[in-house]
Amino acid sequence: MAEENKIPVSSTVELSIDPNHTTAFFSFSRPENGGADMTVEKIMHALEENFISYGILEDDIKYAVEQKRYDENICAAKWKAPINGIDGAVQYYFNREKHIAPVEDEHGVVDFKNLGLINNITAGTPIAEISFPTDGEPGMDITGRPVPQKVGTPAKYNVGAGTQLVNNDTQIVASINGNLVYKNGAFVVEEKIVINGDVDVSSGNIDFIGDITIKGGVFEGFRVVSKRNITIMGLVTSAEIIADGDVVVKGGVINSKVVSHANVKVGFCENSDITADGNVESPSFVGGEIFASEKIIASNKGVMVGGKYTALNGVEASVIGSENYTKTLVTLGNNAVLSEEREKLEKENSQMEDQADQLGKILLTLSEYAKKGKLPPDREQMQTDARRNRLRLLNQMRANKKRISEIDEALQLTQNLFVAVKRMIYPGVTLRINSSVLKVNSVENRVRATVQGGDIVFVPL
Repeated sequence: MAEENKIPVSSTVELSIDPNHTTAFFSFSRPENGGADMTVEKIMHALEENFISYGILEDDIKYAVEQKRYDENICAAKWKAPINGIDGAVQYYFNREKHIAPVEDEHGVVDFKNLGLINNITAGTPIAEISFPTDGEPGMDITGRPVPQKVGTPAKYNVGAGTQLVNNDTQIVASINGNLVYKNGAFVVEEKIVINGDVDVSSGNIDFIGDITIKGGVFEGFRVVSKRNITIMGLVTSAEIIADGDVVVKGGVINSKVVSHANVKVGFCENSDITADGNVESPSFVGGEIFASEKIIASNKGVMVGGKYTALNGVEASVIGSENYTKTLVTLGNNAVLSEEREKLEKENSQMEDQADQLGKILLTLSEYAKKGKLPPDREQMQTDARRNRLRLLNQMRANKKRISEIDEALQLTQNLFVAVKRMIYPGVTLRINSSVLKVNSVENRVRATVQGGDIVFVPL
């Protein structure tokens, strides 16, 4: 009788809403005494009364009701979180910090004379990749109000001298050839570099695509290479200088090698090897070997003493040779150079002919052995090597003979060339102009050596 008097209690729903309106949870009670059970409609009505209209998880609500998940905390609605924009970024392909240390190659070999001081770069080479910021997407809270996103900020970068933006401002590239350095917040390409001291263990070798100025000297065993011009204020001692442009050494070169595809001008030259596609000029040449595709000019006091001097278009000096009759060879003209080449080729052919004859005798002997039976493996290999080497020698001899024939044709040409001596030329000097040769046997003053009737003669300057 007491149970019949119990009051039915229907299932009720309770909501828990995040203060930021990002989520809403619900729970519903178990009905009692035959009270009404929970329905999806009741829950939806409760959400509506609390102004929840977005992100409602209807399937989850329906499932919870069907499974009678009483007194559980269940998510009823979930916001759409905003997607923040991505900040713009810069990816650099080069290290912005300079580290001076010996460079290790791909084989693990360390070059202690290469300290990585210069970072050569050619025009068009990418320096950095730039990504633009994105806007992102706004979100929506469970009441249907938009939630703003954070918009990405642009990358911060500077475009330095010698660089430029390309590809719709997505890349920084080098706009010129030069040395890539990072300074004052930007990569910069320098067309010229200046070494304020010496080229030695503190700097390592210098290999640069642009102009080089060295305020000191270049020490023994070091090398300076440029695709343009090189200017050295001090001495070059037992070193190597190579340039596609001009080489100027204010001090001088001693026991060194200099190669230029333009002109060379040095304060003095001692026992050095200089080659230039233009002129070679110095007040003093002592010993060594000098070659100029244009002229050799001993300027000012103009001394050429000892060594070998070859120029294709002219030689000018005040003094050639010395009172001690120092051996000095001066060669002038294409034909003279070709004559030297011809002599070298003839000598090579003579040596190769002897070698080919020796190999021929070996092959003949091995052939005789082969007639008596199969040669042992070591003799077969000897026979194969002898054939190969003899064929190589014969081919090279044919190539040399062809070149000799070409030289013979060129030697028929003559040039109006002369060696100008402003003061004196001494015995001990040998002059070669084209195919004519003269050994100087007396001191001559203020003369010009030229070719007349096939002979070298001196005429007043």
